[in-house]
Amino acid sequence: MMAAAFCPAGEGPALQPVADPRPVLQDLQRKMSSLTSVYLEFTQERHLKLFAEPLPSEGVMLIDRPDYIRWETTTPYQSILLGNHKSVAQFERTDGEWKKLKLGFPQMLKRVMEQMTLMHQGKLDALTSDFTISVATGSVAVVTLVPKDENVRALLSSLEVKMQPDFSASREVVMNEPGGELTRIIFRRERRGVKFPSGTFDQVKPLDIAAIKAAQGNAP
Repeated sequence: MMAAAFCPAGEGPALQPVADPRPVLQDLQRKMSSLTSVYLEFTQERHLKLFAEPLPSEGVMLIDRPDYIRWETTTPYQSILLGNHKSVAQFERTDGEWKKLKLGFPQMLKRVMEQMTLMHQGKLDALTSDFTISVATGSVAVVTLVPKDENVRALLSSLEVKMQPDFSASREVVMNEPGGELTRIIFRRERRGVKFPSGTFDQVKPLDIAAIKAAQGNAP
């Protein structure tokens, strides 16, 4: 998918594939490995063939070392996905209260959460057993991960991570599906080295996002 130069909409000049991505990936890994925590706000667009316009949603992603991650959708519905190296948990807001859901595929979900954490920490060497990784540079830096497993590729053809050219911030993530449908996650705000309050990653009673934002100096 990265065999030729391409130009994403609004990105300016075509991006150029890097013949040997290893030095770029090593630089990314070096810069990201110093991160202790990340706070990200995002807008998500689900592009489906059945709909002329993308289906939007908004939320936050929180990552704290060594391996805590929280993916929360805040609008148009409310849900929380929490993960660490031992377990995952999912909550949905129903009638003003959080309800913990029973997960029918915890191992698969746990694996996805692990990959997301590794990727944002720059531990790309740990992903090479599952993905073929390529890099293109230009107005943005794009790291593309193609699953090696055919069963995985039947669901996810590739994952594109778009960052600032100097890897100083994440711009967006695009999850491409074999049939041409995709999910685009656009990051609006990123803060690194933040301190999360107690309960942020609690898989029994997670702290409300308003309290987490208040601790970061954000308005709820």
